[in-house]
This record gives sequence, structure tokens and C-alpha cells, in this order.
Amino acid sequence: MEEKSKNWKILSRKLVYDGSPHIKISIDKVKLPNGKVIDDYHRIEIKDAVMLLVKNKNGELLTYKEYRHGINCESITFPAGGIEKGENSIDAAKRELLEETGYSANSFDIINDYIVSGSYMFSKLTFILVSDIEKIQDPVNKDIENPEIIWMNKEKVKLALKNKDFIGITYATGALHWILNEK
Repeated sequence: MEEKSKNWKILSRKLVYDGSPHIKISIDKVKLPNGKVIDDYHRIEIKDAVMLLVKNKNGELLTYKEYRHGINCESITFPAGGIEKGENSIDAAKRELLEETGYSANSFDIINDYIVSGSYMFSKLTFILVSDIEKIQDPVNKDIENPEIIWMNKEKVKLALKNKDFIGITYATGALHWILNEK
């Protein structure tokens, strides 16, 4: 028995907002496997990014407590940022670490990467475990959210997850990966 493809066919794509390099919004006209046509399926593209899970010599995780405008409140987060054109994820991680925290590191290990939204695309987010760190300067670019750095051990990270202090799913996913990878 021949298996039918479940893939949708893109009939057209119309760019409706270009906020490059940060965001693009398009409307796709797609044909479903059953033949139905949807005229207005939205696609949201955001540049690929890295999220840093920074571990100190005491086995604690560097977290931020900061206001996040998209959720309109404070949340526990991590250093993160977009991957610039021509940059790979490790180079972006090194740059973001220095810019946001003033740390350099000798160890950068890719844990995993995900597409943030399967329905609308968004971006690829790469989680990187950073260790063997050293403070070498003040942060180059302080984030506009003005994060407060909080070092958390494994139990505090678990409690923050339980208390929903990591409000964004990407931050909760990063915390869970750190717990899984922490020896």
C-alpha cells in the first residue's frame, strides 16, 4: 500500500511585514494533502538564536531575573541572542556571553536545537552548555531588560520550574536540559 504524503504544498507566499533582521511575517496559500486550500496561513520568521546555560565551578547555573515585554512581567531567563549573518552557533554563544555577562569560557557544548514553533516557523534555537568560565570584563552591552544575575543550584532550578518562574517555554526547556545534563 502506497503511503500518502502528509506535507502541505505552498502555492504562494506573500511577505506582509519585513522587520529584518529580527522578524518577517508572511501569509502562505497552502494546499493540504486532502486537496483543501487555505488562503491565509501565517508564517512568522525570527532570526536563529542561541541560549546559554552557563555553569560556574560550584555547579550553579547562571540565570537572569528580568522583565520580558512579550509576557509583560518578570521571569527567570538565560543569556541568549540572535545568530548574526556569517556566524555559527558557537561563535554567537562566545559573543553573547562576553557582551551580556563579561565572561569568557573554554567549553561550549551544543546540547540540542529546536524550531521554536512547528506551526509558524519562528526560529531555530540552539541550547549551549557553557563551562570553565572566567570573568574578564564588565558586560559590553547591558540588555535593555537590565537583568539581575542569580546563580542557582540544581534544587533551586527545580523549584523555579515547579513554581513556574521560567515563564517562557524556551527558558523552561533550557532549565530542563541543564538538569538532564548536570552530573
